Amino acid sequence: MKRLLNASPRITAVFASNDLMAIGAMTAIRESGLSIPEDIDVVGFDDIPAARLISPPLTTINQFKQQLGHRAAELLFERLTGAVTGDGRSVKMPFELIIRQSA
Repeated sequence: MKRLLNASPRITAVFASNDLMAIGAMTAIRESGLSIPEDIDVVGFDDIPAARLISPPLTTINQFKQQLGHRAAELLFERLTGAVTGDGRSVKMPFELIIRQSA
């Protein structure tokens, strides 16, 4: 994050691959003297409980963990029983953007 903050032109937003990384990015942004979201918007992915407790609360993506785990188990079972063979496949899963004050 510190390297991104020194890039030119300066970034205006960060989308982290998970909420913990987003929280780390927020720390680096504040340490550099910038404000969230006034200077840089931050968005995470996971909607962990800490996302709503930090300041400002983190905008994030909820990935419906129970549905994701259920579908992963189904896909694994299909592979183990031989119902599906060949290369891997892509499955689209629902998600929800949870808008809070970091973006």
